[in-house]
Amino acid sequence: MKTKILVICFFLLQEAIYGQDSLTAVKSKIVSLTPLSGKVKEVNGIAIGFGGSLLDNHAGQTQKINGLNLEPNPLGILIWMFADPAKQRDDGTLLIVNGLTVSGAGYGKKVIHHGLSVSLYNYGKKVSGVSVAGWSNSLDQGNGILISIIGNDIATMKGLSASAFNTSEKTEGLQIGLSNYSNEMKGVQIGILNRSKKIKGLQIGIWNKNDKRSLPLINF
Repeated sequence: MKTKILVICFFLLQEAIYGQDSLTAVKSKIVSLTPLSGKVKEVNGIAIGFGGSLLDNHAGQTQKINGLNLEPNPLGILIWMFADPAKQRDDGTLLIVNGLTVSGAGYGKKVIHHGLSVSLYNYGKKVSGVSVAGWSNSLDQGNGILISIIGNDIATMKGLSASAFNTSEKTEGLQIGLSNYSNEMKGVQIGILNRSKKIKGLQIGIWNKNDKRSLPLINF
Protein backbone atom coordinates (compact mmCIF):
# COMPACT_ATOMS: atom_id res chain seq x y z
CA MET A 1 0.00 0.00 0.00
CA LYS A 2 2.79 2.40 0.91
CA THR A 3 4.56 1.59 -2.34
CA LYS A 4 1.46 2.41 -4.40
CA ILE A 5 1.03 5.72 -2.59
CA LEU A 6 4.67 6.66 -3.24
CA VAL A 7 4.37 5.81 -6.96
CA ILE A 8 1.20 7.89 -7.31
CA CYS A 9 2.80 10.82 -5.47
CA PHE A 10 5.86 10.55 -7.73
CA PHE A 11 3.88 11.07 -10.92
CA LEU A 12 1.57 13.69 -9.41
CA LEU A 13 4.62 15.68 -8.31
CA GLN A 14 6.08 15.54 -11.83
CA GLU A 15 2.87 16.87 -13.36
CA ALA A 16 2.55 19.56 -10.70
CA ILE A 17 6.09 20.83 -11.29
CA TYR A 18 5.78 21.00 -15.07
CA GLY A 19 2.05 21.46 -15.54
CA GLN A 20 2.47 25.17 -16.31
CA ASP A 21 4.56 24.23 -19.36
CA SER A 22 1.90 22.03 -20.93
CA LEU A 23 1.02 24.63 -23.58
CA THR A 24 4.59 25.53 -24.47
CA ALA A 25 7.75 23.66 -25.42
CA VAL A 26 9.62 22.24 -22.43
CA LYS A 27 13.39 22.35 -22.87
CA SER A 28 14.32 20.12 -19.93
CA LYS A 29 12.91 18.16 -17.01
CA ILE A 30 14.29 16.70 -13.82
CA VAL A 31 11.76 13.85 -13.82
CA SER A 32 9.94 12.52 -16.88
CA LEU A 33 7.92 9.60 -18.16
CA THR A 34 9.05 7.64 -21.21
CA PRO A 35 8.53 7.53 -24.14
CA LEU A 36 9.48 11.18 -23.90
CA SER A 37 7.06 13.83 -25.07
CA GLY A 38 8.01 15.74 -28.19
CA LYS A 39 8.06 18.88 -26.01
CA VAL A 40 10.97 17.58 -23.94
CA LYS A 41 14.49 18.19 -25.23
CA GLU A 42 16.36 16.56 -22.35
CA VAL A 43 15.95 15.01 -18.91
CA ASN A 44 18.54 15.83 -16.26
CA GLY A 45 17.66 13.44 -13.47
CA ILE A 46 15.32 10.45 -13.73
CA ALA A 47 13.36 9.03 -16.66
CA ILE A 48 11.00 6.14 -16.00
CA GLY A 49 8.49 4.25 -18.14
CA PHE A 50 8.32 1.98 -21.17
CA GLY A 51 11.44 3.31 -22.87
CA GLY A 52 12.75 6.51 -24.36
CA SER A 53 13.06 5.18 -27.92
CA LEU A 54 9.79 3.37 -28.55
CA LEU A 55 8.03 6.13 -30.46
CA ASP A 56 9.61 7.98 -33.38
CA ASN A 57 7.30 11.00 -33.25
CA HIS A 58 9.64 13.87 -32.51
CA ALA A 59 10.04 15.34 -36.01
CA GLY A 60 13.73 14.54 -36.19
CA GLN A 61 14.54 15.95 -32.76
CA THR A 62 17.33 14.22 -30.85
CA GLN A 63 16.45 13.98 -27.16
CA LYS A 64 18.72 13.31 -24.18
CA ILE A 65 18.47 11.54 -20.85
CA ASN A 66 21.26 12.50 -18.44
CA GLY A 67 21.16 10.44 -15.27
CA LEU A 68 19.03 7.40 -14.44
CA ASN A 69 16.85 5.74 -17.08
CA LEU A 70 14.50 3.07 -15.68
CA GLU A 71 12.42 0.98 -18.08
CA PRO A 72 10.31 -1.68 -16.29
CA ASN A 73 8.84 -2.78 -19.61
CA PRO A 74 6.77 -6.00 -19.31
CA LEU A 75 6.68 -6.35 -23.11
CA GLY A 76 10.46 -6.78 -23.38
CA ILE A 77 10.44 -10.50 -24.17
CA LEU A 78 7.78 -10.04 -26.90
CA ILE A 79 9.71 -7.20 -28.52
CA TRP A 80 12.88 -9.30 -28.51
CA MET A 81 11.09 -12.30 -30.07
CA PHE A 82 9.57 -10.40 -32.99
CA ALA A 83 11.94 -7.47 -33.61
CA ASP A 84 14.56 -7.77 -36.35
CA PRO A 85 17.50 -5.48 -35.49
CA ALA A 86 18.90 -5.73 -39.04
CA LYS A 87 15.80 -3.96 -40.35
CA GLN A 88 16.05 -1.20 -37.74
CA ARG A 89 19.37 0.28 -38.85
CA ASP A 90 19.06 4.00 -39.54
CA ASP A 91 21.40 6.96 -39.89
CA GLY A 92 19.33 9.13 -37.57
CA THR A 93 19.65 9.41 -33.78
CA LEU A 94 16.44 9.58 -31.78
CA LEU A 95 17.83 9.43 -28.24
CA ILE A 96 21.15 9.92 -26.40
CA VAL A 97 21.48 8.49 -22.88
CA ASN A 98 24.32 9.55 -20.59
CA GLY A 99 24.36 7.54 -17.37
CA LEU A 100 22.71 4.32 -16.16
CA THR A 101 19.92 2.42 -17.88
CA VAL A 102 18.14 -0.54 -16.28
CA SER A 103 15.58 -2.01 -18.66
CA GLY A 104 13.23 -4.98 -18.88
CA ALA A 105 13.43 -4.58 -22.66
CA GLY A 106 16.12 -2.63 -24.52
CA TYR A 107 17.04 0.09 -26.97
CA GLY A 108 16.06 0.52 -30.59
CA LYS A 109 18.54 1.24 -33.38
CA LYS A 110 18.36 5.03 -33.08
CA VAL A 111 19.86 5.25 -29.58
CA ILE A 112 23.37 6.21 -28.44
CA HIS A 113 24.40 5.32 -24.90
CA HIS A 114 27.35 6.57 -22.85
CA GLY A 115 27.73 4.77 -19.52
CA LEU A 116 26.27 1.52 -18.16
CA SER A 117 23.30 -0.32 -19.66
CA VAL A 118 21.74 -3.42 -18.08
CA SER A 119 18.88 -4.78 -20.19
CA LEU A 120 17.22 -7.80 -21.77
CA TYR A 121 18.66 -6.83 -25.15
CA ASN A 122 20.35 -3.82 -26.75
CA TYR A 123 19.67 -2.92 -30.38
CA GLY A 124 21.30 0.48 -30.02
CA LYS A 125 23.17 2.56 -32.56
CA LYS A 126 26.28 3.05 -30.40
CA VAL A 127 27.48 2.17 -26.89
CA SER A 128 30.49 3.77 -25.24
CA GLY A 129 30.95 2.12 -21.86
CA VAL A 130 29.42 -1.16 -20.67
CA SER A 131 26.38 -3.02 -22.02
CA VAL A 132 25.20 -6.13 -20.17
CA ALA A 133 22.34 -7.85 -22.01
CA GLY A 134 20.42 -10.90 -20.87
CA TRP A 135 20.06 -12.06 -24.47
CA SER A 136 21.96 -10.06 -27.08
CA ASN A 137 23.68 -6.86 -28.17
CA SER A 138 23.21 -5.69 -31.76
CA LEU A 139 25.00 -2.40 -32.44
CA ASP A 140 26.45 -0.34 -35.24
CA GLN A 141 29.34 0.60 -32.95
CA GLY A 142 30.58 -0.62 -29.58
CA ASN A 143 33.36 0.97 -27.53
CA GLY A 144 34.09 -0.67 -24.19
CA ILE A 145 32.70 -3.91 -22.75
CA LEU A 146 29.77 -5.78 -24.29
CA ILE A 147 28.47 -8.87 -22.49
CA SER A 148 25.47 -11.05 -23.37
CA ILE A 149 24.29 -14.65 -23.15
CA ILE A 150 23.29 -15.46 -26.73
CA GLY A 151 25.23 -13.15 -29.01
CA ASN A 152 26.95 -9.87 -29.78
CA ASP A 153 26.48 -8.63 -33.36
CA ILE A 154 28.57 -5.47 -33.66
CA ALA A 155 29.45 -3.74 -36.93
CA THR A 156 32.52 -1.97 -35.44
CA MET A 157 33.87 -3.09 -32.06
CA LYS A 158 36.65 -1.62 -29.92
CA GLY A 159 37.14 -3.36 -26.59
CA LEU A 160 35.80 -6.64 -25.16
CA SER A 161 32.99 -8.65 -26.73
CA ALA A 162 31.96 -11.64 -24.58
CA SER A 163 29.06 -13.91 -25.52
CA ALA A 164 28.25 -17.38 -26.82
CA PHE A 165 28.41 -16.05 -30.40
CA ASN A 166 30.40 -12.93 -31.28
CA THR A 167 30.16 -11.42 -34.76
CA SER A 168 31.60 -8.18 -36.15
CA GLU A 169 32.76 -6.59 -39.36
CA LYS A 170 35.74 -4.93 -37.69
CA THR A 171 37.17 -5.61 -34.22
CA GLU A 172 39.99 -4.05 -32.24
CA GLY A 173 40.36 -5.83 -28.93
CA LEU A 174 39.18 -9.18 -27.57
CA GLN A 175 36.42 -11.62 -28.52
CA ILE A 176 35.56 -14.40 -26.05
CA GLY A 177 32.87 -16.98 -26.78
CA LEU A 178 31.98 -20.38 -28.17
CA SER A 179 32.18 -19.00 -31.72
CA ASN A 180 33.92 -15.79 -32.77
CA TYR A 181 33.91 -14.15 -36.19
CA SER A 182 35.34 -10.87 -37.41
CA ASN A 183 35.90 -9.82 -40.99
CA GLU A 184 38.86 -7.66 -39.85
CA MET A 185 40.47 -8.50 -36.51
CA LYS A 186 43.16 -6.67 -34.55
CA GLY A 187 43.59 -8.42 -31.25
CA VAL A 188 42.71 -11.83 -29.82
CA GLN A 189 39.92 -14.33 -30.38
CA ILE A 190 39.36 -16.99 -27.69
CA GLY A 191 36.77 -19.71 -28.27
CA ILE A 192 35.97 -23.15 -29.61
CA LEU A 193 35.74 -21.86 -33.19
CA ASN A 194 37.52 -18.68 -34.27
CA ARG A 195 37.27 -17.22 -37.78
CA SER A 196 38.60 -14.07 -39.39
CA LYS A 197 39.25 -13.12 -43.00
CA LYS A 198 41.98 -10.69 -42.02
CA ILE A 199 43.77 -10.74 -38.67
CA LYS A 200 46.62 -9.05 -36.84
CA GLY A 201 46.85 -10.92 -33.57
CA LEU A 202 46.07 -14.37 -32.16
CA GLN A 203 43.35 -16.97 -32.36
CA ILE A 204 43.18 -19.43 -29.45
CA GLY A 205 40.70 -22.31 -29.62
CA ILE A 206 39.84 -25.80 -30.80
CA TRP A 207 39.83 -24.67 -34.44
CA ASN A 208 41.13 -21.37 -35.79
CA LYS A 209 40.77 -20.10 -39.34
CA ASN A 210 41.94 -16.95 -41.11
CA ASP A 211 43.02 -15.88 -44.59
CA LYS A 212 46.53 -17.26 -44.04
CA ARG A 213 45.91 -20.70 -42.55
CA SER A 214 43.69 -22.99 -40.48
CA LEU A 215 45.16 -24.50 -37.32
CA PRO A 216 44.05 -26.12 -34.06
CA LEU A 217 44.83 -24.55 -30.68
CA ILE A 218 46.74 -21.42 -31.80
CA ASN A 219 46.73 -19.44 -35.02
CA PHE A 220 48.01 -16.02 -36.06
